[in-house]
Amino acid sequence: MSTSADNKAGDRSDAGRQETIGGMLASALNMEDEISSGVYEDYLNRRHWPNELEEATFLNIQRRLTVLIDDTRKHKKILRALVREHGENK
Repeated sequence: MSTSADNKAGDRSDAGRQETIGGMLASALNMEDEISSGVYEDYLNRRHWPNELEEATFLNIQRRLTVLIDDTRKHKKILRALVREHGENK
């Protein structure tokens, strides 16, 4: 079983860990971008939905997706702050 001491063991420098952390955080930020623009925002457009979908249903979906988009923006801000704090070589 791995412990936090095991994870910190080895001869990796802080710079190496920062690059790894920075890369992981950058990947997370990219995932947030893909989710937001590739999924949520595309489905805000009425033409991506079947014509038979009732307008009230679409508006409900749109309202809920907007909440997810807003949450994703918050996630991006958090990830950018983490990159600034922990992911850059200092």
